[in-house]
Amino acid sequence: MNTSSPSESNSESNPEKTKTWNQELSLEMLQEQHLNLKLSVEELYRRVDRLRGLLQTLVAGLAIAVLLAIGISGWFAYRLLVQEQIMRRDTEQATATNAKILEQIEQIDAQLQRQKDQLQTLREEVPDEFKTLTDTVQANQRQLQILRDRIKQIEPKASPADLTD
Repeated sequence: MNTSSPSESNSESNPEKTKTWNQELSLEMLQEQHLNLKLSVEELYRRVDRLRGLLQTLVAGLAIAVLLAIGISGWFAYRLLVQEQIMRRDTEQATATNAKILEQIEQIDAQLQRQKDQLQTLREEVPDEFKTLTDTVQANQRQLQILRDRIKQIEPKASPADLTD
């Protein structure tokens, strides 16, 4: 029993037909393979385009990130510079204020020293002058008392008639 298919029997019987059929089959396979490859190439082109778009987006994002980083670092540098200038100005003002305060302290210290010297001079001179003044006052009081005593002595001698004339 021959279990071969009719196409096989035909192919055995007709080698040219088989060759043509194989060529047609081969041509169909090549066309199908060509179509599949064409679809694959188109798919690859789509993927490449999509990857190119993603890459462009990534590059643009990186450029923006770099620009932002430069901008932020510039802002921080500017802020640091401004703070440094403010600190320098404050330091200069504090130095000027300190100089004025030191000058005032020196003036007050000199004035205090003069006042201490004057006080010391007064303490040294006043006791002698005070003693002299006290002695003078006491002498004047004694003379005044003597004069009062004389007046009292003269008053009784004077007559009342002399007083009426």
